[in-house]
Amino acid sequence: MKIAILTLGTRGDVQPYIALGKALQARGHDVLLAAPENFAQWVTEHGLSFRSIGIDMQAFLQSAEVREVMAGNILAMIRIWKTHIVPWMKRSLQATWEAGRGADLIIYHPKTLAAVDVAEATGAALVSTSPIPLYPTSAFPMAVWTFDKWRWLNRLTYKLHYLARLLYRGIYNDWRKTILGLDEGPVFVPFGGEIGGAMSPRLCAVSPAVVPRPDDWDDGLHMTGYWFLDEGFDWRPDASLKAFLDAGETPVYIGFGSMTSRDPQKLARTIVDGVRRAGVRAILATGWGGVAEIDVPDSLYVIDSAPHEALFKHVAAVVHHGGAGTTAAGLRAGLPTLVCPLSVDQPFWGHRIWKLGCGPKPQSLRRLRSERFAKGLVALTQTPSYRERAQAVARAIAGEDGIANAVAVIDDVICRQSVGTEV
Repeated sequence: MKIAILTLGTRGDVQPYIALGKALQARGHDVLLAAPENFAQWVTEHGLSFRSIGIDMQAFLQSAEVREVMAGNILAMIRIWKTHIVPWMKRSLQATWEAGRGADLIIYHPKTLAAVDVAEATGAALVSTSPIPLYPTSAFPMAVWTFDKWRWLNRLTYKLHYLARLLYRGIYNDWRKTILGLDEGPVFVPFGGEIGGAMSPRLCAVSPAVVPRPDDWDDGLHMTGYWFLDEGFDWRPDASLKAFLDAGETPVYIGFGSMTSRDPQKLARTIVDGVRRAGVRAILATGWGGVAEIDVPDSLYVIDSAPHEALFKHVAAVVHHGGAGTTAAGLRAGLPTLVCPLSVDQPFWGHRIWKLGCGPKPQSLRRLRSERFAKGLVALTQTPSYRERAQAVARAIAGEDGIANAVAVIDDVICRQSVGTEV
């Protein structure tokens, strides 16, 4: 069967889908993965066919304009609307069509919501997926919110976000009419992928040990467990890093992935000063965020990046932005975690880590201050219960097989699609 997997975002939005794509390809399916173009080499190195979803996410997030937006500048958001967002939306819609129009089955990340329109136009089977809990429940609010005191408001948060497509309604409807040959689309579009009044199967690629499956989810919703892409296990520290690791206590990992900062040098100084004040040793990964390299003490080692699966074997705890993928990797390794979130679902994961007892209360990356950061590092490394809880979660994750669970659901969809085609 021809399967198109459509995803959009940063590394944590792509990595699970490479893992899923490889599993499906191993079962004999023809798999195409559409993702941001900066991930092309990574995808093809894993043996999957690749198509750009219409954006270079790394270049986009590192642009000066987006740095301003991520730093909370609303005026910057208004400025880039016409210059960046609208042109990108048009490219993305066309890329989604080109990637999905020949598929028998479309598996999509919620950020590629136009996949629903493509399936409507072609008759392809549809499977909605998400690396974060985005499907309505009264148990907790949508994963860009962190309050948990007003259960009656929880479901409302999902409906508010389902209206997001309203911002692009004109662009969407023009595309539906001229390219897909469809009438205007609905204003209210759930993440579950509703076509003709029927909801598609929905897969939440999260461990129930981290977010318990809500009791009010229907049978079409599956909490599969994480989709881990096992790579990088042959990575070894180079001589310089090995010397640092051997020179003292096991360090803390600090890295903020693809998150950008308005002033990378200021952020770097805050991190360095916090490490000094806390009296810990640390490895700082600069990542996409452009954390400026400045003079650092002997207690801190700077790297560009390294595979989490391998590097996390050499650290005592992790500090990161709270991306879904990094959060999963840290918990899988059984490491105490301090989350410094910036936006989107990151505060949700920071809040979840704290509530699980796997780390201290999160600290906003945008408002990070060295003294408070140092206190967080001390608590992270000197509170035994954080490690105990993290290791308990790790044991639960080790007993799960998220990929196998996801493939089982998809196999059922493929079976029903094949029977329908034969009829």
